[in-house]
Amino acid sequence: MPARITGPFPISYEQYNVDSTRQRFETVIRVLVPRDIERIERPRVVYALPSSPEISHRSGDVIEVILAEGLHDRYGMVVVAPSYAEWPWMTDLPDDPMFQQVLYLLEDVLPVFDRRFPDSKRLLLGQSKSGTASMQLLLRYPELFHAIAFFDSPIMKELPDQWEMPYYWGRPERYRAFAIPGLLRERGRELGDVPRIAMFGYANFGTDAPDWSFDHLGAGHALMDELGIPHIYDNSTYRAHRWDSGWVGQAFAALDEMS
Repeated sequence: MPARITGPFPISYEQYNVDSTRQRFETVIRVLVPRDIERIERPRVVYALPSSPEISHRSGDVIEVILAEGLHDRYGMVVVAPSYAEWPWMTDLPDDPMFQQVLYLLEDVLPVFDRRFPDSKRLLLGQSKSGTASMQLLLRYPELFHAIAFFDSPIMKELPDQWEMPYYWGRPERYRAFAIPGLLRERGRELGDVPRIAMFGYANFGTDAPDWSFDHLGAGHALMDELGIPHIYDNSTYRAHRWDSGWVGQAFAALDEMS
């Protein structure tokens, strides 16, 4: 069978190469800046967290999607897409100084763009595991991040017992401080009285989930309603579990509304 080739894609973005002691090898940060950036006093900065290690196209590419739809220009938002050396579950391994994913984001990546775009609101965008990471980051650091939007993510995991999680989290007790159901109960009301969470689905983790999963988004929505945590929720449309399946524009609109 001949290869199926799509393109060419007119990619145009800034790139930073990062040599950090918190990552096992050099990583990359790709950045989209709105054309009229000089007119925007405090541009909002969207950190698009990856769902795969390195720069991977196994689930599509968030930068390509945003460029194709012109979302950074339409909403006047800077987009920062960092890569990670390992699967980006957003955990810091206590016995491995070169596997510090949260610290890499907070202490290596954020300061660069805080200096470049001071006093800007930080937003998070994710899908799959990076949607879970976005929820964890917002609930653990509500003073750092203003709002998040994500698609089809396993947000109701109570134990690190699937995919790469056992290796990256180790003992289940380590995961308790990151498990989103507990974080929602303990810290959810700290988010205030207006929505700061938007979640969309579904593919693997919403309505009609496959046998190995369940409706994480519906269960998360129900828990947030029970706890009185304002949020935006749309679990009505099935899409492929990818960046390029048509949901990113909806997520940008929600981030715009919430910020």
